[in-house]
Amino acid sequence: MSTLVIERPDRELDRLAALHEYRLLDAPADDELSAVVRVAAMVAGGANASLNLIDENRQCQLTTTGFQGGDSARSDSMCDIAFRDGVVVYLPDARRSPVYAGNPWVDGRMADVRFYTSAPLISPSGHALGTLCVFDSVVKELSGDQLARLEDLAQVIVGLFERRRQARISADLARKTKRAHAEIAERESQLTAAVDELRRSNDELEGFAAAVSHDLVRPLASASGFLEMFGQVYGEQLDERGAKWVTGAGRALNRMQELVQALLEYARAGHAPRQSVRVDLNDVAAQMRADLRALIVSAGATVTVDGVLPSVDGDPTLLRQLLQNLVDNAIKYRHPDRPPAVSVSCTPEPGGWVVAVTDNGLGIPPEHRDRVFDMFAQVDPAARKGHGIGLSTCMRIVERHGGLIEVDGNPAGGTVIRLRLPTWPRGRAASSR
Repeated sequence: MSTLVIERPDRELDRLAALHEYRLLDAPADDELSAVVRVAAMVAGGANASLNLIDENRQCQLTTTGFQGGDSARSDSMCDIAFRDGVVVYLPDARRSPVYAGNPWVDGRMADVRFYTSAPLISPSGHALGTLCVFDSVVKELSGDQLARLEDLAQVIVGLFERRRQARISADLARKTKRAHAEIAERESQLTAAVDELRRSNDELEGFAAAVSHDLVRPLASASGFLEMFGQVYGEQLDERGAKWVTGAGRALNRMQELVQALLEYARAGHAPRQSVRVDLNDVAAQMRADLRALIVSAGATVTVDGVLPSVDGDPTLLRQLLQNLVDNAIKYRHPDRPPAVSVSCTPEPGGWVVAVTDNGLGIPPEHRDRVFDMFAQVDPAARKGHGIGLSTCMRIVERHGGLIEVDGNPAGGTVIRLRLPTWPRGRAASSR
């Protein structure tokens, strides 16, 4: 589907402002963008392909396949001729076009382009940023389906641009919030006033994280859908390398979707209204085991409940998510030399209960235990087993129930996570807001 872009006298200034807002020029392209460009070349039958961004005076080839890219004068660019029209340009033989025949990329001064097709990159605000371009030195024809897929891939690229921009905005806000908190700590003499301000700022950050994560769901789902559709339609035509590229792009999108889902769960754990009812932890444990049944079976794990668990005052949905996250983590970080074994037990203490989740997994080194509940903290980032959000979510749930969460080592090997839950909720942290 084509997007109509209407030019106004001041439209070019607006377009350039939108382009620079993405901060893509002169920055290396990430793996997802390079993968999409390679897929575009495969769609066009093995042609050269380039992701072109066009600024005031130049065409920047952000990533290419089939040739060595670089910057060139905008006045020499084939893509500059019509990209702001918002439609796909398709030339089986550029020499036969009176508009393109005299371009230096066509007449031999810079190249001998014959086949040329470009799909415009249109931002959500309607600004043309550049093109996804495929070309070759021989005459070539594409089917209507091939042209439609190239236009789809151009939309995928814009979705990836948006994801990067939103991630930068989120990081900028996080840095600003951190500075604001530091200033509050310095300037406020009364602890109560400082805590109230910190809670307000955190609520705003939670709302922002939820909104940004929600806004990322649609472009990521679209990108995943386009890749899945491409695999279904063209999968049998791909060679081994092309199939590997498509699979890699799919894995990257799936990981990003998992991260967005984790961020949404983190935001909901701290922001959604909390019920305050009597909850039987035995029922919660049974529901948890049912939720994780597929994972438990596939991992060959055993998950047991030692004795009878008590009833506590709290939110059944959040407590179910809490136990599910902890057992899921225990199985995910299992020791390679033994099948996972996870037990849930409980002992009384004055004013409440201590619920312990014990595993025989890899364990957490003592030097990392103070930070494992921090957002995005990971003991071994290279393992790429998670996003560093699960335990942060657990801590948020426990704090909303007026409790504490602690981590310790299992003397027999593994980890013990202790949840100190009060018999009745204490203070503002356990409020039912």
